Amino acid sequence: MFIHTETNTKAEAIMSWLGAHKKQETQSGLAKRFGKSRTFVSLSLNKQSVTKASEHLVNDIYEYLSGKYGI
Repeated sequence: MFIHTETNTKAEAIMSWLGAHKKQETQSGLAKRFGKSRTFVSLSLNKQSVTKASEHLVNDIYEYLSGKYGI
């Protein structure tokens, strides 16, 4: 769990959205877009890696998906 509860909520929203919109975005696609490994993206979104870098990535992914798809 991340220290900031907003980040936990964002990670859960991203995972839920990705599950329902597999044809639009995937974890692999997000990893390429943000220059990270798919493993790091997965660990961050599943809250298994809770470093500052993970928190920053979750916030960036949420901002990207909100801007592009309005999640």
